[in-house]
Amino acid sequence: MTTLIKQHPAIALGSRIGVIAVPLLVFFLCVLFVPRFLSVDNLQNVLRVGSILLIAACGQTGILIVGGIDFSMGSAVALLSVVTVILAPELGVALAFTGGICVAVLVGLCNGLLIAYLKLPAFLVTLGMLLVLHGLASLLSGGMPLDAAPSPGFLWLGSGHVAGIPVPIILALLAVLSLHGLLRYTLVGRSWYLVGTNFNAALNAGLPARRMVLLAYIVAGLFCALAGAILTSRVGSGQPNLYPDLAFATIAVCAISGIPLNGGRGSAVQVVCGTLIIAMLNNAVVLLNLTSAWQQLLMALVIGAAVVLPQLSNVRRRCVHLLRGNAQ
Repeated sequence: MTTLIKQHPAIALGSRIGVIAVPLLVFFLCVLFVPRFLSVDNLQNVLRVGSILLIAACGQTGILIVGGIDFSMGSAVALLSVVTVILAPELGVALAFTGGICVAVLVGLCNGLLIAYLKLPAFLVTLGMLLVLHGLASLLSGGMPLDAAPSPGFLWLGSGHVAGIPVPIILALLAVLSLHGLLRYTLVGRSWYLVGTNFNAALNAGLPARRMVLLAYIVAGLFCALAGAILTSRVGSGQPNLYPDLAFATIAVCAISGIPLNGGRGSAVQVVCGTLIIAMLNNAVVLLNLTSAWQQLLMALVIGAAVVLPQLSNVRRRCVHLLRGNAQ
């Protein structure tokens, strides 16, 4: 079983040069056509804003690798923010964030149990969880944003610096390194690839496939909790609609970077590249003073290209194969 996991080819996917070429191309296009894009402050802002999406996308990647999906991330982040702000006056900043993080991890645990052990469709479970969590966040906050009490400690996670480097960027780097280490060097991460490639084959190989799916959702809950804590600290409030499209943004990151939605493949390098593409495009839209409609249209075109082009390439390869077969 261990030999089978070590030989799985999907683990080396992130080493392909083509994965890195696209964000480099987007970067050079932004430098050429977007004013002020290359300024130090703007580049730091791209990384700071993208760090939250990157951390959450690390969690979505693990879920996609095992063949699942999670639409509840945005609502989990919103509930985390509301719970954190409510608890802060009573428990202090550190314990309040701890409580909020526990809520998001619990969401991942519930998703995983329902999907892995009750065999419910991930699409329906997480979509339903999205609605439930949004309702809870709205009830707890009265449907209105709750401002946190002014505190440097509350804002440090989202706005602080360590050695001149913004804390969100440092935490995003740690999240990516954690995902890379988990996928490449641990038995759990390597097992995810087999589970996502063929669930029944993983069971027959002696892997605890259902436990692997559960762990993927719990790990995703941890990443989502970290992203939510940073965002809550950054805005300094608890909001029932804090980042409603977070789950769809993370799925877009994975689609753009070539991580399939049917499981079995994915890497930390791809997550970084996909996040950079979206972060740079969003920043370019802002600098060019385009409306949000243009931003949505541009993102839809990029995602569509990321999904359609590989399929066209597969069709081309099949046609070439058929032509060669007929020629012989």
